[in-house]
Amino acid sequence: MIWTRAEGCRVWDEDGREYLDLSGGFGVAALGHRNPVISAAWAAQPVVHALGDLADAAVTAALRERLGPSKLGVTGEDAVEIGLRTALLATGKPGIAAFDGAYHGTGLLALAATSLEAFREPFAAWLPGPVHRFAYGEDPGPLPGDAGCVIVEPVQGRGGARVPPDGFLETLRQRCDAAGALLVCDEIYCGLGRTGVIWCSDGLADVILTGKALGGGLPISAALFVRPELEAVWDLGPEDVLTHTHVGNPLACAAALIVLDAVPKLLDGVLVAGERFEEAGWHGAGLLRAKAGDWQEAWRRRVIVVPAGPGVRSSPPRRR
Repeated sequence: MIWTRAEGCRVWDEDGREYLDLSGGFGVAALGHRNPVISAAWAAQPVVHALGDLADAAVTAALRERLGPSKLGVTGEDAVEIGLRTALLATGKPGIAAFDGAYHGTGLLALAATSLEAFREPFAAWLPGPVHRFAYGEDPGPLPGDAGCVIVEPVQGRGGARVPPDGFLETLRQRCDAAGALLVCDEIYCGLGRTGVIWCSDGLADVILTGKALGGGLPISAALFVRPELEAVWDLGPEDVLTHTHVGNPLACAAALIVLDAVPKLLDGVLVAGERFEEAGWHGAGLLRAKAGDWQEAWRRRVIVVPAGPGVRSSPPRRR
């Protein structure tokens, strides 16, 4: 299918057929497709491309200040790479503790932490490690001696909107403290208000990873250093050793500032809408939901959902 127009929670294909988009573009269009405030912010930018880590546009500098200690990326996978590499730089330990059902991206380091074997198997010979895999939602016990971090989704996205038991993140915090490891919380899908709170791991994580919704439709991500001193581990010389051509893209940064202003005002609406999904048989939290179903059949009925294991997943735009 080819989309030719999108607005709010609706999209249209090349034949003019209208669809209800319950995917929100894989959770990216948090404020709806073609949001007019974001579009105006894009149009107002006097610079549409700066020089990444060498020279920021003014709007990029404003976003960096707004986020606080952090490192910008372009994709969600970039944020995962930054989080995992921060742990290695900070602790000197290469081991990664991760969980079944996890999805962290398809680059080799992120894929090593990811649990989906269909994605991993073709590249197994190249995957870095060591990675120690544990059952999601359960106490992993004392961490292996080489573990520099635990990476976890506070609510799993691609794994099927899985919500862990109460106390799971607190237990991971304790295990990390005992082992001298970082707790890296991948909130690329579940964060920025998707589940009804800004950050599911607030007050527990050492590093919070964000992306998807942050750019309001354009690619941008970030690793937020909850422990501010972690930013300094990247001071490795005059050149940034992990950067991209489009890091800090001004259009994406302009959208991110709009998203950061808007999301806190939408949290109550996310919880109300989430209750309606719950009543209709969707499990999960807020507006990150999944249920048994056939995504292809839904598309035939002009409702866009995405596969989630044996079922379907929904992450629609948010509204008041």
